[in-house]
Formats: sequence, C-alpha cells, structure tokens
Amino acid sequence: RSPKQAPIVPRLVKTKQAAEYLAISEWKLRNLVQLGLIPYIEDGGGTSPWRFDIRDLDEYIQRSRRVL
Repeated sequence: RSPKQAPIVPRLVKTKQAAEYLAISEWKLRNLVQLGLIPYIEDGGGTSPWRFDIRDLDEYIQRSRRVL
C-alpha cells in the first residue's frame, strides 16, 4: 500500500463496535436484532458470532429519524 492511499475502513463490525456506532448498549442492539429491525451476518462461533454491516446500521439510523 502506498502512503497516499486512504486507510481501509472495515464494512463489517462486531456487536460491541456496532452498538458504539449506534450509541446504544449491546443489549439494546441484540434486542433490535431479535425484533428484526437490524439485520446481521452470522459468523459462526466465537465470542461475537454476529457481524453488522455499517450500511445496515446507517439504514437503521435513517429509518429511525423523526421530525416534529
């Protein structure tokens, strides 16, 4: 990689990173997944078997916006 290239930004994040991105708790994120409001990618075992696509998190934010 050349020093002029922009750093690679991961598209998939773990549960903790996704919760931080949304500024919510991991518990709340898991609840949103169980309600079918946020899609996830199953990663197989490990301590964090779910991965989240940043684009899906951004879509959730857009859908959740309210204006008074």
